[in-house]
This record gives sequence, C-alpha cells and structure tokens, in this order.
Amino acid sequence: MSDQPTRPDTAPVVVTVAPYDAVTPRGAVTGAWILGQFDTAAGLAGKKFSGGEALILSIKDFTFHAALSAWEEFVIHAEPVRKGNSSFDLSFSGWADPDGACTRIFSATAVLIAVDDDGKPRKLT
Repeated sequence: MSDQPTRPDTAPVVVTVAPYDAVTPRGAVTGAWILGQFDTAAGLAGKKFSGGEALILSIKDFTFHAALSAWEEFVIHAEPVRKGNSSFDLSFSGWADPDGACTRIFSATAVLIAVDDDGKPRKLT
C-alpha cells in the first residue's frame, strides 16, 4: 500500500453508512457491498457527466486499499479522466470518514458509455 492520498475536494457522488449485515466474520464490510456502492456511484456520476443514462462498459482497475468497518461513513467521489464520442472514463475513490479521519478504501477507473432510450450508444455533447 502506498502513501495515503488526500480525499478529493469534489462533492461526493454517494454518501452512506456501511451496514452491520454486510460484515465478514473478521469485522470488515464485504467487497460485494462496496462493489454495489461503486455500481451506484458509476450510474449517478455517469448520468451527471453524460447528461443522460450511462452504463459501465468495463472496469479498467479496481484496487482495495484498506478495510471498511461497519457503521463507518462511506463516501465515493468520481472525476472525469477521458471523454470520447460516446464513451468516457471516470476515476473513482471510496473513503471511510470516521470522526474526520479519512482512509482511502478503494480506487478504480471505469469506462462508461452514454446510451439513448433504446440502450444504443449516443453521442456526448
């Protein structure tokens, strides 16, 4: 694990609390729950960036940096990295924020595609 980066200044896409029912016997929140929150964040950030529905085309990388404990505040930030004709890359980071002590939980980059009402790729504006 590398030096702890700072949490982005951008507004979070998702703010939630890690539930007790998603905890492993060792006390960490499951990766499945975190990935579900990432999926929600990708949908919301993709819609905001593209001005309409957007779907995950691929996840380029996803790295867990620390464990998330139950009942910790959990936030996800998204930042644009690349913009193409209909696809775009967003960089994501997830943070635990118990009592103001931020810990990076994950980082990821995903390729999303803007789609129209029929689910077909649409041009970004």
